Amino acid sequence: MTGLAAALAARPAILVLEDGRTFRGSAFGADGEAFGEMVFNTGMTGYQETLTDPSYCRQIVAMTAPHIGNTGVNDDDPESSRIWVSGYVIREPSRVASSWRAARTLEDELRAQQVTGIAISGTRALTRAPARPRRHAGRDQHRPARPG
Repeated sequence: MTGLAAALAARPAILVLEDGRTFRGSAFGADGEAFGEMVFNTGMTGYQETLTDPSYCRQIVAMTAPHIGNTGVNDDDPESSRIWVSGYVIREPSRVASSWRAARTLEDELRAQQVTGIAISGTRALTRAPARPRRHAGRDQHRPARPG
């Protein structure tokens, strides 16, 4: 098991939709809970712009591209001065930030701005929601393990 895989496995998380469906995964980003409207983004690039776009305020954004975080986060591309999403769902976080422009990793940025995230293998299953209701509220939760 790689260092990243071991770290993610040590921080279990759960995503619960208002229709009762649950998705178990690994915590990514800050510890805590997030509530909001569940929305999806199919972009293969531009995750930093999505996170910092004010139109995603109070929403939990699920990215459908398989790998998110490859280029890290830089100080030149945000749409605004902060992350607006209330929660972030990805399939597989990148192990490293590989761009020469990266100032920090995506996970470091999520933690710094207190944004919870979850890595789940079923991002495609999330998008196969019934046509009604059109919107789903979600809750992304993970808390640090208590010693002893």
